[in-house]
Amino acid sequence: MMHSPRTPDRADRARTRAFPLALLAAVALTAVACSGGGDDAATPGSGVATTAVAAGSDTTAAAADTVVETVVDTPAETVPATEAPAGTDAPTPDVLDELDDLDEDGSFDERCGTADLGGGLVVQTLCNTALVPTPEGGVLPLPGSLLTLPTPSRWDDLADVDAVLKVATRPDGSRVVIYVLGSDTLFDSGSAAVRGTAQPPLAAIVASISTRFPEAPISVRGAADSVGEPAANQSLSEQRAAAVAAQLVALGLPAAGISSLGLGETTPVASETNADGSESEIGRQVNRRVEIVVG
Repeated sequence: MMHSPRTPDRADRARTRAFPLALLAAVALTAVACSGGGDDAATPGSGVATTAVAAGSDTTAAAADTVVETVVDTPAETVPATEAPAGTDAPTPDVLDELDDLDEDGSFDERCGTADLGGGLVVQTLCNTALVPTPEGGVLPLPGSLLTLPTPSRWDDLADVDAVLKVATRPDGSRVVIYVLGSDTLFDSGSAAVRGTAQPPLAAIVASISTRFPEAPISVRGAADSVGEPAANQSLSEQRAAAVAAQLVALGLPAAGISSLGLGETTPVASETNADGSESEIGRQVNRRVEIVVG
């Protein structure tokens, strides 16, 4: 027995109409998601998003809203931070003075105590003892003396002459640069007349000062060994300091910024006695010197 076809009821007709509408909404949402590369597709309330929401039922519209919000918000939340944290102000090798970073580790060299170099010159000493230069063969540096101060390894101002360079800071933090010459390079024994052969090191020092510290004050200090009478050594050290100061002026440095003084035998930098108790000629030679203090 055959049955006649059942007439669709109201619920069936509603489901039949809803299916193509839901399918249309799904297609529209897929188009929105796939077009995420454009500004319009990623903007809430754009024409594309509105069409997708209007095409379906309330449930479909809610789903469309959710999809649009995900497309819009996710890129902004996943952009990685590339800038350094705020407040970072640690010194770097690009801005740190090379004379404050002699060990070249990118940080300020720490100070540990002071040294009295005589004549009113007191400087800070460094904590890093590896920066203390190796003494010349046979020389026994005295603790806290000029010989224990570092030499900047990146400077070649005096590379071709018989002179050395020392750097330090005063307790107030101001820079001190000391050019050191042996008196035997500058003078004959017992004389305060500058030799002609002393011109190359003096010219190199003047060029270095003019380039690096053109406005800094200069103090020329003469020093003697302990051989002879203290008064005679004091007088000779004063004369030699004045003679070198005059040479600096003759080579182009302004006279108004230069002074001189004699230290005599009061500020030795090396022991004049060897470990076995014998006299150290090289120690005496090192103590006979002229210091050109800049700063």
